Amino acid sequence: MIEVIEPGALTSVQTAAGRPGWRHLGVPVGGAADAWSARLANRLVGNADDAALLELTLSGPELRFHAATAIAITGGSFEATLDGLPLPPFVGRPAREGSLLRIGIGDAARGYLAVSGGIQVPLVLGSMATDLRTGFGGLEGRALRAGDRLAVGPPSGSIRRWTGSTRAGAIRIVPGPHHALLDADALTRRSWVVGTEADRAGVRLDGELLEASEREVDSMGLPIGSIQVPADGRPIVMLADRPVTGGYPVPACVIRADIGRVAALRTGDRVTFASVSAEEARDALREMEDELATLDDAGAPPDDELGWAGAHG
Repeated sequence: MIEVIEPGALTSVQTAAGRPGWRHLGVPVGGAADAWSARLANRLVGNADDAALLELTLSGPELRFHAATAIAITGGSFEATLDGLPLPPFVGRPAREGSLLRIGIGDAARGYLAVSGGIQVPLVLGSMATDLRTGFGGLEGRALRAGDRLAVGPPSGSIRRWTGSTRAGAIRIVPGPHHALLDADALTRRSWVVGTEADRAGVRLDGELLEASEREVDSMGLPIGSIQVPADGRPIVMLADRPVTGGYPVPACVIRADIGRVAALRTGDRVTFASVSAEEARDALREMEDELATLDDAGAPPDDELGWAGAHG
């Protein structure tokens, strides 16, 4: 059992996959905004990729563990301590019964906290993910609150350390269904700034306004990463909680390997785009999948994680 002492800015129960089988009925896929980081967090504590975990936004929660378990944080580098000792990202660590985890501000918009055995909440439409907009799934369809208690499954396996690397630089894009409605280099020749309208549904970008040759198009399904250009000319990169359909031009799409990087962006961050081919996009996705497998046994904590090997006793 996990007790929520403080909930953080916006912390919710999510899964990597969300609920993809219901778009034909108007239900968004949802799930983790950065599915890759969610999968990695689960692997670090021995969980299945789609085990329910906590998505952190901007700053994390304060949690009390009422049973021994193992935990891992991925995504942004959040200021985190377990019983006052630094908790590094990208490595599984044991948490004793009664341990207190404090997660502060991160260097990215989102992070993920996985607990061995996974968070246990009721399945809704086949998923434990929270749909915050509609208000179902997860814990009563909402973000965590102080005083909440979360059930956890039995410990699921050995803990691991991630030894891979992440990519920096421009966000990679491929042509979208309406690429002919906009100059080919309209997105890539300029720099963008993340606006205040950035959430799990999408990230709106500020900069030189775009002018598509058509303001609206026939309604179409919106894939994750699609870049819509609404009438005001400010592009929006669509994320996990995006609407099922949209009627604005989609001149380009962010490649799947870079979706997590978009989900990590905060208001004020600068963004550039680079065009790649479909084959390059597939290669990048394969490389990201390979990075998930770059795990080693967590082993004994190093000296710079003072106290992990006995100071809890």
